[in-house]
Amino acid sequence: MGLYVAQPRSGHAGGSSVFGIESLPAGFSDSVAFSGLTNPTAVRFAADGRVFVAEKRGVILVFDSLSDTSPTTFADFRTNAYNFWDRGLLGLALAPTFPTDPWVYALYTYDAEIGGTAPKWGSAGADSDPCPTPPGATTDGCVASGRLSRFQANGNTAGPEQVLINDWCQQFPSHSIGSLAFGPDGMLYSSAGDGASFNYVDYGQAGNPKNPCGDPPGGVGGTQTPPTAEGGALRSQDNQTTSDPTTLDGAILRLDPVTGAAAPGNPNTGDANAQRIVAYGLRNPFRFTIRPGTSEVWVADVGWDTWEEIDRILS
Repeated sequence: MGLYVAQPRSGHAGGSSVFGIESLPAGFSDSVAFSGLTNPTAVRFAADGRVFVAEKRGVILVFDSLSDTSPTTFADFRTNAYNFWDRGLLGLALAPTFPTDPWVYALYTYDAEIGGTAPKWGSAGADSDPCPTPPGATTDGCVASGRLSRFQANGNTAGPEQVLINDWCQQFPSHSIGSLAFGPDGMLYSSAGDGASFNYVDYGQAGNPKNPCGDPPGGVGGTQTPPTAEGGALRSQDNQTTSDPTTLDGAILRLDPVTGAAAPGNPNTGDANAQRIVAYGLRNPFRFTIRPGTSEVWVADVGWDTWEEIDRILS
């Protein structure tokens, strides 16, 4: 697999495309930037010309420049990353003044429950991981979690992983973690889905044991019944129920990039997780961007059968 770049070119009026579409808009051409990659999910450009590429399997590569054809493995955490369906290493960010501030940030599905030890479902160093039956990927789900970590760059080599957050209980193989980006205020923003089923209206009724994420009111093994259920897709509304600990599923976070704690100026009160949240109630905010020249966060929230949603978050 390769990364492709579409770029303006004077006098170009279209033509065949490496993407397989009939033609590009007038004035554009496309070309291969890097090839030989394994499911690249994010690309970040450093001020010194280096290019960092995240691969879904849990590997970060670094190219010295756009003309470099032999990348260096910056970090390899395949043992920790759960690369299954929509899960894996999906978010990547560089500190705003990188490499002066030499930190690289990664957001990925962790192959264990919150607080558990990886690998639970996969094997150490594997490129891809299974979800056996039982429990079945879409039946009872292989429960995993999410991790936000950072790595200090020593040249093209990463130092030890520093875990900032391990949260985001995920029962089913989509609606996992999402993007990372720095805002103009120097704070780190992240997104994640609700960890719920995409096949039916999920309020936490499935699992073996039932309710494996331990959502209120029943806890692990408890039966979830509307209207009191808080599992499944309703995890994204957890910020509204202040009587129990807040989870981070289905939310946009604004974080201190050094500690992973809530950034100064966040609007919420409550427990540590509630204070991290600046937007919630989202289904699968797989990707977002920050509008240049502003602090506006524009979120692509993946819909179900009929609607997709774009949300604009103002500071």
